Amino acid sequence: MNSSRTRKATLLAIAMLALVGAAAFASVELTRPRPFASVMLNGPWQCTRTAGILTVCTKKPG
Repeated sequence: MNSSRTRKATLLAIAMLALVGAAAFASVELTRPRPFASVMLNGPWQCTRTAGILTVCTKKPG
C-alpha cells in the first residue's frame, strides 16, 4: 500500500510540474512584445503589441 501511495504522489508532483511549466511558457509567449505594421501610422514608426492589449509605437531613428 505504501508503494501505491508513493507512486500516486510522484505522478501528482510530475503532473503539477508539467502544468506549472506550461503556464510559465504560455505567460512568456503572451507577454513578449511582437512587432506589427501599423495601418494608421506611415513612415518611420515601429509598433509592438504586448499580450494583444498594450500597443506601443516609437519613431525609428534616422
